[in-house]
Amino acid sequence: MLAFHQGGSIVIEVTDDGAGLDRRRILAKARERGMACHDSMTDAEVWALIFEAGFTTADEVSEVSGRGVGMDVVKRNIQSMGGRIDIDTLRDAGTTISIRLPLTLAIMDGMSVRVGSERYVLPLSFILESLQLAPGEIKTIAGRGRVVNLRGDYLPVVSLADYLEMPEADTANSRVLW
Repeated sequence: MLAFHQGGSIVIEVTDDGAGLDRRRILAKARERGMACHDSMTDAEVWALIFEAGFTTADEVSEVSGRGVGMDVVKRNIQSMGGRIDIDTLRDAGTTISIRLPLTLAIMDGMSVRVGSERYVLPLSFILESLQLAPGEIKTIAGRGRVVNLRGDYLPVVSLADYLEMPEADTANSRVLW
């Protein structure tokens, strides 16, 4: 998988080294389903058929594949965000699926937090309040763990370092987020 910025888009490419898409098989299945198709369609037009609802080339239906559910939903969701999905495939060499999304979707307001040597960005829409606590404001209560008294209510404190299983992280200068 590869992700990069190109023009005004974020591009995500997923590549496999499998058999690639089988043009003849896709056209045959499309004809079986009564879809409008013909042999002179461009490759891009043929590949686009796999995004039709219920389309599948599988001979057998299993618990995880062959029902033709999924690619139409993927395309619809990408398009609803103003993006597009493209397929590049070579028979017996593999397939690359490229998803292009507007760069504006990759920009969000967030708070940068550090846990040990790692840095994370938490979306501001998930944060109700941020506090810098004075030493000793976090108390340990038997049976409840660590808590902080905020405006008369004792609220649990969950260390991001503990949650991410990073025991080596220094939490002495931690912020508490709600």
